[in-house]
Amino acid sequence: MRCKMKKVLEWQWILLALFSVCISACKDDEVTGTEAFDPSQPVVISDFTPKEGGAYQKLLIYGENFGVDTSLVQVTIGGKNAVVINVKNNYIYCFVPSGAFSGEIEVTIGKGENKVTATAATAFAYEKKMVVGTLCGYRNNADDQGWRDGPFEGPDNVRCCGFSTAGRLAFDPLNKKHLYICYDGHQAIQLIDLEKRELTSPLSLNGVPSSRIRSIDFNKASDYAAEAEYMIVAIDFDGQGTESPSVYLVKRNADGTFDDNSDIQLLAAYKQCNGATVHPINGELYFNSYEYGQVFRLNLDDYFATLQRGENWNANVMQNSAFKQLFTIADPQWEFQIFIHPTGKYAYFGVINNHYFMRSDYDESKKEFVTPYTVAGGYKVSGYKDDVGTEARMHEPCQGVFVYNKEYAGNEDEYDFYFVDKLNFCVRKMTPDAIVSTYAGRGTSSAIADNNQWGTDDGDLREVARFRDVTGLAYDDESNIFYVHDFVGHTIRTISLEEEEKSIDGDETDESAEDVNE
Repeated sequence: MRCKMKKVLEWQWILLALFSVCISACKDDEVTGTEAFDPSQPVVISDFTPKEGGAYQKLLIYGENFGVDTSLVQVTIGGKNAVVINVKNNYIYCFVPSGAFSGEIEVTIGKGENKVTATAATAFAYEKKMVVGTLCGYRNNADDQGWRDGPFEGPDNVRCCGFSTAGRLAFDPLNKKHLYICYDGHQAIQLIDLEKRELTSPLSLNGVPSSRIRSIDFNKASDYAAEAEYMIVAIDFDGQGTESPSVYLVKRNADGTFDDNSDIQLLAAYKQCNGATVHPINGELYFNSYEYGQVFRLNLDDYFATLQRGENWNANVMQNSAFKQLFTIADPQWEFQIFIHPTGKYAYFGVINNHYFMRSDYDESKKEFVTPYTVAGGYKVSGYKDDVGTEARMHEPCQGVFVYNKEYAGNEDEYDFYFVDKLNFCVRKMTPDAIVSTYAGRGTSSAIADNNQWGTDDGDLREVARFRDVTGLAYDDESNIFYVHDFVGHTIRTISLEEEEKSIDGDETDESAEDVNE
C-alpha cells in the first residue's frame, strides 16, 4: 500500500542540536581526525556500524578523507539522503533515512568539480518499520476545501476532501476493501474504497432526524439473517424525548452494497445514543444513552422473529420488553462507546468526556455484560501519561480496536487494545495488564520545530509522526494496516509497514530524498 510521506522540515538543525554531542560510540583512537578534505585524494569507506537497522537509526561510517565540513558531505543510503550530524576526517555520524531499502552506502565529499565519491563494499541491512502515512484528504491554507467525493489522488479541485468533523470507522466484514466512516455532525455515511482508491457517499441518511451519526456495526449470522446482512447505525438525537430514534438497521442490497435505495428500519428508540455494538460471538446488540449512562441489551433475533411472524416491531425501548437495561456505568451525561473483545469475554467502555476506560466482563450463563469497573485512566482527570491502569492519563479517548499479538500466544488474553487519544493527538496501546503506552504520534523531533505535539507529519511512529484531533481508528488484520481519522487535519492517515514506491510499469522507482512524499 502506498502511503504519502511528507518531508519533516528543519531536521538538519534539529538533529544537529540534539545529537552532535552523541559521538561517544566512536572508536577512541579513530575520532581525532581534523584534516580538511583533499580532493586530490580518494575518499575511502573502511567500515560502518551498526550493520543493520531501520529508519532514523544512528549510523557511524569509518574511512579516510572525509574532511571536517558537514556542508561538503552528502551521504546516501539506499539512494536516500541521510541527515549528517557530524564529520571528522575519519568518520561520519549520520541517521539512516526512511526508505533506504537497498542499503547501499555512498559518500560524496566536496562540491562541483572537486566532488569525490566512495561506495561501501557491503550494504546496510535495512529493516522496514511501521510508519505513519496519509491515505487521502487534505487541508489547504485557507481551510476552505469543503467536502468532496472523488479519487484519493489528483489536484486540489479534484481529489477527495472533507473528513472535518469527529468520525468513526468500520470495515465491511464481507469486503475488507470497503471502509465506512460516519460523523458526529455530517449527515452521510461515506465509503473509503481502498481498491478503487476513491471516496463516495452512498448513504445520505436524509430520512434520519439527526446528523450525529455515532457508530457503524454489522449483524452476526443467525437463523434469521446472514452474516453482515444489515448495517447497524446509531444516532445521537433527543428531539422526541425517550422516543427519539437511536439505532437503525440498513439492509444490504442484492449486489452487496449499501446506498440510498437500501431498506432502512428503526430498531431502537430512546435518546442520546453514543453507539451500538454487536457481540462478536452470540450476536446480541448493546447500545447506550448519554442521559444517565445506561447500557441496553437486545437480542436481534427477537426483532427478526417478530417481523417473520408478520407483526410490527415496537422500537420504543420503554415499551418493548425485548429491550433490557443492564446498568448505568456511572453518573449522568457520560459520553462513552463500547468495544467488545474478539472473544466476547469482556468489553471496554471508553468514556470520552471523562478520560478513562472501564471494563465489563461477560456473564456466559446470562449472555450479557455485567456492571463495569475502571481499568485505565483517571476518573474525570485529563492529562497525558504513559503508565499502568489508573495511573495512566488520557484526554478524550475515542475509538479503539483489539489487535492480536503473537507474542501473547497461549496466554489467557492474546490481544492488545489500540485507541486514539483525541486531544493528546496520538494513538495509544493498552496491554491486557492495562499498561498504557503511546504507539504513534507526538513526534519527538518534529515537535521541536514548532513546539507543538500536534501536526501533519508522516514518518517514524514516535520520532516524526504527528496527528491532530484523532477520533476514528480501524485495523485490517490481513494487511496489518491501521486507519486513523484525523478530523482537524481533514485526512485519513495510515500506520503500515513502509514499502518501496512503484513506478507505473511496476518497477521500483529511484526517488531522491528530496521527494515531497518522504
